[in-house]
Amino acid sequence: MGTETMNTGTEALRTGWEDTTPSDDTLTLAGLRAMADRSAGWARAAGGHTRREAGLVLADAESPCLFLNVATATAPLDLPAARAAVEFFPAGRPFALLSPVPTPDLSPAGLSLMGHPPFMIRPAGGAAPALPPDVAVHEVTDPAELTVWDRVLAAGFPAPESPAPPELLGGPTRFWLATVDGVPAAVALSHVAHGVVNVEAVAALARHRGRGLGAAVTWAATLADPSLPAVLLASDDGIGIYRRMGYLALTRWTMWFRT
Repeated sequence: MGTETMNTGTEALRTGWEDTTPSDDTLTLAGLRAMADRSAGWARAAGGHTRREAGLVLADAESPCLFLNVATATAPLDLPAARAAVEFFPAGRPFALLSPVPTPDLSPAGLSLMGHPPFMIRPAGGAAPALPPDVAVHEVTDPAELTVWDRVLAAGFPAPESPAPPELLGGPTRFWLATVDGVPAAVALSHVAHGVVNVEAVAALARHRGRGLGAAVTWAATLADPSLPAVLLASDDGIGIYRRMGYLALTRWTMWFRT
């Protein structure tokens, strides 16, 4: 070990979770910050509220969908910080709390454990496989088609329909739509920030599942900037699809929620 990596006892050891740590310190930190930025950007565009404080990014999009109202822990979380997050969201507002590391029991703060989704990364580069002749994937660029994207996400996830703000179009958050013979069938989004492509909101309509449409639209989101690595949080059902795309599972994060 080089002496430059050793602590001399004259200064505190860094954990890597400090707000002053550069995003490129680890892909985990870059991915976490990109997810927090996506949540905050969506909330601002929707006319909601955001707040950043030490160890937390709070984003209330005023949505009926808990995945759009998000508290992101950017440092290890304790019970008082969880209570601060709960107090930020109005009573009755559903929201999710995301932590990249295990947390203490947060049920005394009024939260329920959702699970431990795998955090996955994919190195930059590569190319998507050819699509079947009846399948096409394109980026949504106008408000009218964004409402179609909204409906497919709500039905395919499933989740309460919550319109994506048209103000997001043309920015770092991009929306992708897969069609079969011109009929909308699957969606995903990408958000480029902090040196990574964050992939979220992957959903396919039930009648089109099993045909690789989820993978097709995920490829489009993943390669939104092919010069950058991509990150995502997978469901246990989706992890196999992402592995076949070249994603690697690094660790499991922790998600709590309030309905």
